[in-house]
Amino acid sequence: MSVLLRKFASYLKSNPDGSSFQVVLQPDSDDDSSRGSVEPPVVSQAEIVEGSGMQAHPVGQTSGTRFTHFLDGAQTTRRVCYYQHSVPIVYGFIGAVIRKRGIDRCMSTYDKEFQEKLYQPSCHLDTSGLKTAGLELRDVKIRSGEKSDSNDIHPLRLLELARQTISNDRAELERELAERWVESSSPEDWLFWDGSITGSVEASKHPRVVGVIKSHQTQYFGVEEQRKILSLKVGERSSIFQPRGKDWTPVYSWYLRLHSNEGRDLYFGLIRIEAMAGPETLKMADEISRWLLAERSPLALPDGRWDKMIYPIRDCEQYLRSIMPTKVAIEAALAGV
Repeated sequence: MSVLLRKFASYLKSNPDGSSFQVVLQPDSDDDSSRGSVEPPVVSQAEIVEGSGMQAHPVGQTSGTRFTHFLDGAQTTRRVCYYQHSVPIVYGFIGAVIRKRGIDRCMSTYDKEFQEKLYQPSCHLDTSGLKTAGLELRDVKIRSGEKSDSNDIHPLRLLELARQTISNDRAELERELAERWVESSSPEDWLFWDGSITGSVEASKHPRVVGVIKSHQTQYFGVEEQRKILSLKVGERSSIFQPRGKDWTPVYSWYLRLHSNEGRDLYFGLIRIEAMAGPETLKMADEISRWLLAERSPLALPDGRWDKMIYPIRDCEQYLRSIMPTKVAIEAALAGV
């Protein structure tokens, strides 16, 4: 059970101002405890750095993999109460882990970080009592240009800002672990990062850090190039390109089809890979792609994202779930308030 939520429940029971907090014992169905902040679909820019245009490239036969370490993060979010029937306070538990695969293919924990905090906009409530009670708080900042006047409170907007802050904090934990790995890794080690490596300058410049993105909310090319990408067959990759954008950390990227999408969605089995921007990545793109194809076995079932997920990342997620408070534990901590 969460220590933070137990302390918060005790505070509400013993504090004279406890009536100002409306506890949410049964959240709505949209209050998904594991849902991160989902970015809207956008079109961005990229420059092809291999060949004269977008093409499909067969990567050859697989012959094993050199990935040794696997990084992933997860989060649990839950609105726990409203202050004065308007300001949401959200519980957030975030974690990140690097799991190492041994010679015997058994997985062990290489590094980890976990945090739990209450997320709230301090501009809309007095947090002195919560701080005195020793509760871990995280301020949810109102974005520049948005109104912070108490007469303009929109609870659902504040709730979404809290979720975005939790997602950003989880990404920060992943960055910290990646950079610690960069400092301590051996020359034979390779890190598979489930997500973009652009959040860390140090990791994105490391020759043995590879990021794999399973979602395709960002599209980098026009219709003709995109058709070629979505038409990739199993074992084919796209031409290598460099994403462009404001404050974008330089990386090279390419698409790879892991599983056939015949009779399925266009994006089924399609992943995007990121690696250090440089000539070494141009030389190793086919080899790295073959490693990823080798990681398809065993399948990451029963996860619904098995077409884009490799089993060691499923192992990371199972490990993270094992230490995160469950829905039942969260409700038990708040019971009786």
